[in-house]
Amino acid sequence: MQFIWIFILILTTTSINLVTGQSWTWSAPLIQTVDIYNESSLNISWQYSRSETEPSFVQLSVILYKLNTTDIFRNNFAMDGKDRFNFTSLMIVNNNFLKANAYYAIILEYNTTYNYGVNQSQKLWGRSFFELIKMATTPIPSERRFVDIKSNSAIISMMWPREIPYFTLEMNAKLNGENTTLPIESVSNETYFISKYRFENLSPDTNYRLVTKFTRRYLSNDIWTVSDESSGVITTLKESSSSANFFYGQIFLSIICNVLLFDLFFV
Repeated sequence: MQFIWIFILILTTTSINLVTGQSWTWSAPLIQTVDIYNESSLNISWQYSRSETEPSFVQLSVILYKLNTTDIFRNNFAMDGKDRFNFTSLMIVNNNFLKANAYYAIILEYNTTYNYGVNQSQKLWGRSFFELIKMATTPIPSERRFVDIKSNSAIISMMWPREIPYFTLEMNAKLNGENTTLPIESVSNETYFISKYRFENLSPDTNYRLVTKFTRRYLSNDIWTVSDESSGVITTLKESSSSANFFYGQIFLSIICNVLLFDLFFV
């Protein structure tokens, strides 16, 4: 049986002007859905926090980064703060920027102005966590882990889908808290980049806790890191047994996704 926990953090902050004591409850909007049509058009929707102090003025930018390129598409909305709930989606139709089967990261930038007193204002800026999309009706493939177990050793294969572009990618495997050295082999096939890690001098018929992690950045100009960690128990074979191998999906008990949602800047 596999248990999956998904943690979603909605970051709300209170900004306080230390001179006047004026405060605002503030949070950037979050991407809600991305719908793709015919591999050439998409609709992006987002939601604002209802607990946010109503700003005087809002500028929202919907930004698409095409991965593995420097191409950027940006659409800006400027509005009174009270009207922001009327601007919660953007349809992009047959734009030359969108290419079938290409990968994109979608980000929202949120600039707000709070006016108070006489000619006084506070400006806040934030950015949502990106949404990774593929301009296709087929799903985005997932990374995989494969285990080859013997009585006194185990080889862990970490498999990253070749079709997903990335800027940096790190893979790591631990057995009972101990790291491996560098991969014993790095290969690829038509579908995956594969790094293999070996653990030796194990005891037969013994349980070991295995933790694997994929850590990657998709954008070269972005500090966000996405990390997928899986953990579970594997059992080495008895002395007389032959080797066994299987994908982690058959044995793993939990998947934890750790992401940084957005940076917050005060102006």
